[in-house]
Amino acid sequence: MVGIAGTALRRGRTLISTFRCKALAALSFAATGGYSEAMSDRRPSIRTAEAEFVRILPSVSRTAEFSRILLPTRFRIALLLSCGAAIVLARPAAAENWPRWRGPRGNAVTTAKGLPVEWDTKKNVRWKTALPGEGSSSPVVFGDRIFLTSAEYDGTKRIVRCLDRRTGRIVWSKSIADKNPEATSALTGHAAATPVTNGKRVVAFFGNAGAVCYDVAGKRLWQRSFGDFESELGFASSPILFEDRVILVCDHDGDRFSTFDSFLIALDAKTGKTVWKTERRKLFRSWSTPIVVDVARKGGSRKPEGRTTHHSRKELLVSGQDALRAYDPKTGRELWKVTGLTGWVTPTPVFAEGLILLTSGKTGPVLAVRPGGQGDVTKTHVVWKHERQGPYVCSPVCYGGLLYVHNEAGVLSCYEAGTGKLVYRKRLGGKFYASSIAGDGKVYISNDAGLTHVLRAGRRFEVLSRNELKEEILASPAVAGNALLLRTGKHLYCIAGQQK
Repeated sequence: MVGIAGTALRRGRTLISTFRCKALAALSFAATGGYSEAMSDRRPSIRTAEAEFVRILPSVSRTAEFSRILLPTRFRIALLLSCGAAIVLARPAAAENWPRWRGPRGNAVTTAKGLPVEWDTKKNVRWKTALPGEGSSSPVVFGDRIFLTSAEYDGTKRIVRCLDRRTGRIVWSKSIADKNPEATSALTGHAAATPVTNGKRVVAFFGNAGAVCYDVAGKRLWQRSFGDFESELGFASSPILFEDRVILVCDHDGDRFSTFDSFLIALDAKTGKTVWKTERRKLFRSWSTPIVVDVARKGGSRKPEGRTTHHSRKELLVSGQDALRAYDPKTGRELWKVTGLTGWVTPTPVFAEGLILLTSGKTGPVLAVRPGGQGDVTKTHVVWKHERQGPYVCSPVCYGGLLYVHNEAGVLSCYEAGTGKLVYRKRLGGKFYASSIAGDGKVYISNDAGLTHVLRAGRRFEVLSRNELKEEILASPAVAGNALLLRTGKHLYCIAGQQK
């Protein structure tokens, strides 16, 4: 009897050891992103581990049958815990998507770990894909797909592309024609607005060519045209998704030329039909992308975008000429405004530490605003303000309670987000048009020469690395798993994250 028990125990241990090895291999593969081309023919997978468990389960069950009769309780517990641990280890947490301009929360902060620190044109480059045409929009990521926009140099063709996140292969490319492209600048081009996706649809906005929606397989679902916009510097405000609607800011110089006024519009994401439209009369060109925040009311607490509380309301924030305005995203009704901004606003606000942190126009202010209220709340809701040092183009990022603001001349200012106190100010060098992102204890800032500064986040200025791709960078970075996506003037680079 003892011999039979020993045989059963050894058999159980062997089977469990085999399964645990395969499960751990799958875990290792998934934890590192699982996308190395060199491993393409021999990489394990979660499905393989699960299939192996299903295959050996009858044997484990038979062993367990013997164990119930012959083995001590501590052995039976160890057997069950080993199987359970292997199953749990084989199921790592899913990677965070980057579905819109400035990431899942619209604040350019990622929760990913193991982000890259060093790279060049060859080192740590997982893949590089050539992108015909021009474009300064950022890529967006959902699952194993990457979406981004491009255009012919004359703007007569606007393009949406889908890439395989693992290999960089272009899966599909769709285009719409534009017989009367808007005027633009060399920095903006005809594909500056970043698309948005929810994993089912991808929506892109192309100025005079209008908005277009595809499913993730590349089938066109709808297209909307809004007329010819008047702006000599092009169009760059990106669409966002709120619940079942697409929201677009359409600010331009129309009223100056007796055409249609600037406006804010919400479209049904499924059909493209207008849900509501709000005129923004006498407001001229701006390129800022809106954000939605959840604002606490009495008895509630403020939450980041996308989360709700019992005593709260959603506010759609639009930074534009002369003022920050808040709207009801369900109806388009204006709720409140804070004045004191300059014109020609490009940076997108961020919501952090319970405050709206924003910058405004050429050498405009940097300020923090408390959300909520009604009407003009300039005198009551501005928490702190610096009259100068605001960037014209680059959006700030708030990470770890610190607000990082860099301008086009390469001057980086770090403030305490809650108080506005200057922590440090340093010159990075070069010209900058891409916005920063942050995560994993680091801040990433790319200049137009293709040099990306990787800084250690914190109160002390510390450069971890300077990484050069030797191609122009106007687009802001995106994150895919623990990899970094960098769009240059000619390519999309996937920079591999650190191995775990």
